Amino acid sequence: MRKKYIPIHRLNAVLIVTICAGEALIMLILPSLGTLSNIATVFVDIALLSLITIPVVRWTVTRPMTKYLHDLESAKRKITVREDQMLSALNSLAEAKDNETGSHILRTQQYVKLLAYRLQSMGYCPETLSDEHIEKLVKVAPLHDLGKVGIPDHILKKTGRLTDEEKSLIYSHALIGENILAAAQSEDLEVDLISTAMRVAGAHHEKWDGSGYPRKLHGDNIPIEARIMSVADVFDALVSTRPYKKAWSIEEAYAEIISKSGSDFDPVVVEAFIAERQNFEHITKRVTTKHPPYSLSIE
Repeated sequence: MRKKYIPIHRLNAVLIVTICAGEALIMLILPSLGTLSNIATVFVDIALLSLITIPVVRWTVTRPMTKYLHDLESAKRKITVREDQMLSALNSLAEAKDNETGSHILRTQQYVKLLAYRLQSMGYCPETLSDEHIEKLVKVAPLHDLGKVGIPDHILKKTGRLTDEEKSLIYSHALIGENILAAAQSEDLEVDLISTAMRVAGAHHEKWDGSGYPRKLHGDNIPIEARIMSVADVFDALVSTRPYKKAWSIEEAYAEIISKSGSDFDPVVVEAFIAERQNFEHITKRVTTKHPPYSLSIE
């Protein structure tokens, strides 16, 4: 792919050429000025170089660079619009498969946001959890179960015990979602946004001790975005009513997740989860579902 040209890259060449040309011109002009003191010579040298260099830099670098930055900002705005359109389309695809997505998305998005900013304040993964990246994480959180579109409804909605074959199909939804998002990548869309969505979709069922799926990643090998999503997703599943179970109380759900700190979940994310309990309770009680969610007979 052809590398884009950036006007600022020509600055060094422009400065070298103009300074050399200016010095040559000065050598021709100075003799006509007669005998000058050293200070006067330096002053004339600087003045002439400025008169030559500044206009050249302005016309060959500054003006093109201003236009380049303007075009870049315009392109970013267009990309943002296209990103939003793409995410909206993918969300609609997920919602078409999941009649509980509306409330689930609202809750898990807010849980993810709470956890991410709490972890940021704790100084955890500072290279990843910047304000900008957290905003992207919250934006793509609804796509964590996008891969369910590839799972037959009779398996997703089954109220009884799943067979081993059916479990294998369920387990495949993480990779299906990751692959759908990979196919949605484009040079015109921000790579980091899609990459974040892929990490969330593909790894949010991994477990800290390596017993999760689909790749049996463990510890820090699991992307931090997925570790955050995992706690948010499991908590919401526990406190929600399912055809095969009643909703757990918040107390029970907290006890379950805390008991699996270090096995299923990143211990530091669980610390953030504990610290945000009041806010989690507020979201759980405020954002309720109007329709009973469908069954998924495994965690």
